[in-house]
Amino acid sequence: RHEKNAGAGELVHGWTPADMDTYDQAHLEVYSNCEEVELFLNGISKGTIAKPENDSPRKWIIPFNPGTLKAVGRNNGVAVAGQENITAGEPAKIRLESDRQMITNDWHDVAHVVASITDRDGVLNPNADNLITFEIEGPGKIVAVDNGSLTSHEPFQASERRTYQGQCIVFVQAKKGSGEIVLKAVSPDLESHLVIIEVKE
Repeated sequence: RHEKNAGAGELVHGWTPADMDTYDQAHLEVYSNCEEVELFLNGISKGTIAKPENDSPRKWIIPFNPGTLKAVGRNNGVAVAGQENITAGEPAKIRLESDRQMITNDWHDVAHVVASITDRDGVLNPNADNLITFEIEGPGKIVAVDNGSLTSHEPFQASERRTYQGQCIVFVQAKKGSGEIVLKAVSPDLESHLVIIEVKE
């Protein structure tokens, strides 16, 4: 998590500020139950902090530099957990990921497909708010779309959705019959992507 040094106090997840030209000091919080956590920026250690007695998050304040931010958690000196955040480039393509590769045409059976906007290297851009249109073929239908934004007034029953923090979701249900559902996501100036979901009677 990092915080803009403008006093706004907005905490966000990731290492891609909305405006890197004016972003200076990064206020970081790392949540972990490990005995110690070491923070690295582009391979350079920014220090190790032991687990506080009250289990509060470990905090660092460091100058912002784009690249790879990594936290490594250790117990008894052995690395047991870690997480990386990479600064994203400009939005370039859409990535679709379905939680189901096969569904039945039961009314209760639904596939949840997350659409993410990434840079050329596949890194999620959390500032992207592009409008994504979903095209579907085969024995399936789109039953809803969403993006998690509490301020969005877009309809849930639709075939398009603007991303929020670089992502949105589409819910797919099977029709009668069997075969393959082909779901494609398109957006101007972005490389499209598709997923295939098998329908089994």
